[in-house]
Amino acid sequence: MRTFLKAVLLFTGIIALSSFTTFHGDDSKTILFIPYKPVMHLSDADADIAENSRVNVRQVRVLMRNALNEQLTLRLRETFNVRQLIEIGTADEKDDLNNFFDSEDFYLSKRDTGNKNSGSEVASGNPYFGIFKEKTSPDYGSSYMNVSLNKPILFKELSSDYEAAYFVVLTQFEIKTHYNECIDIANRNFRREYLVHFSVFDADGNQTGGTAVSYDAGPAINSISKISRTVFPELVEKICAQISAAASR
Repeated sequence: MRTFLKAVLLFTGIIALSSFTTFHGDDSKTILFIPYKPVMHLSDADADIAENSRVNVRQVRVLMRNALNEQLTLRLRETFNVRQLIEIGTADEKDDLNNFFDSEDFYLSKRDTGNKNSGSEVASGNPYFGIFKEKTSPDYGSSYMNVSLNKPILFKELSSDYEAAYFVVLTQFEIKTHYNECIDIANRNFRREYLVHFSVFDADGNQTGGTAVSYDAGPAINSISKISRTVFPELVEKICAQISAAASR
């Protein structure tokens, strides 16, 4: 438990410090960063990761979400001004985040599209867990978890309050173990896929980008420290490339 508390305090301190620090380059665009809801963490590997990280499953989810948010925010600050709505922020930031979360409506869209209407809108969920019905869901392999707001005025209000030109909204984090693609059954050498789904909007709430990026790793990458060192940097680079393209439209 002490190890977990130290880790949480470390991540919290880094993220809190980053909210007051600017590392952006010449681009003056400001991005408002929205993390994914904790409930949108979908994984069949948490128990394995918890055992190898010597923490419990709940702690795995907290630490991985914090680590991804931290790495992505710091990388984005190399190009953009970044403001964050996070649980450890000011009272206003926490209220704004809760209001944003309460307004989120999730649905699937085809990957690499900036137009939410081009995707097939269905009930939120993930067919990997058997939620979608086959006849109503698009092909999940070519789709991502998109989002709209049932209070779209929030885009304009928040862009005004935070002087943001764009919103980066993480919508879902997944870890999928492909047991049917076992390379070595005897030694349980299988493929494990990490995915981050996200959407990008301009200050008026028009969607300019959205997709899911993925990274494949073997079962040896089975602790939070290894995932943070190996998986997240690769995912972050892919996300930033997509965001840069979406912010140039």
